[in-house]
Amino acid sequence: MSKKYQVVEGDSRWGLAERFYGDGRLYPVIGGHILLGQMLEIPDVTFRHRVVAGDTKKKLAVHYYHDETMSEVFEIPNGAAQRDLIVGEWLVIPDLANPGQHTVAIGETWEELADRWYGDAHLWRIITIANHMVNQDPQPGQVLIQPRLNRRRTVVAGDTLWNLTKDNYGDNGDGRTLDLMMLVATANHIADWNRIKVGQTVYFPSLD
Repeated sequence: MSKKYQVVEGDSRWGLAERFYGDGRLYPVIGGHILLGQMLEIPDVTFRHRVVAGDTKKKLAVHYYHDETMSEVFEIPNGAAQRDLIVGEWLVIPDLANPGQHTVAIGETWEELADRWYGDAHLWRIITIANHMVNQDPQPGQVLIQPRLNRRRTVVAGDTLWNLTKDNYGDNGDGRTLDLMMLVATANHIADWNRIKVGQTVYFPSLD
């Protein structure tokens, strides 16, 4: 979810992007010129980590989750479960420190929840690992934690950034859709809105 932040002396958009997102290049997400004392709305963009020499999956799991056995939480959404980390690559880091909560309804499955929350049913193992329920089914009435990870879509032939934005956030009128499309483009380092590639993964910042 988005958060409020009051600008203090020494703040810059680049510095705030590094603090909240792990990537200073995402500074345009925060908006335009900032002023001392200004209250900012910080959109929820999943934290990024750039792999450096010496990083290991266990080391990152301890750093972000204080548990070396939790590395699959970030391995899975980055396609790194069956390979080594690559120096220089950017990883998205699901947030377990400030998770959402969900009460399981009758008939819900892990795959259904992953598709609803993340736009990708294949990410269901993230939920089971975070809830320490590997090899167990969700039970009606059970309260689960919801790891925070931006919804995603894999671009297919015929997709446009405009239509993907409307599909994710709903039809809010052309003006609002344009604003949201600019936010999505910025969060994904898309310089030309008319040029998205088939197979590309597009992440959608959370606004609720």
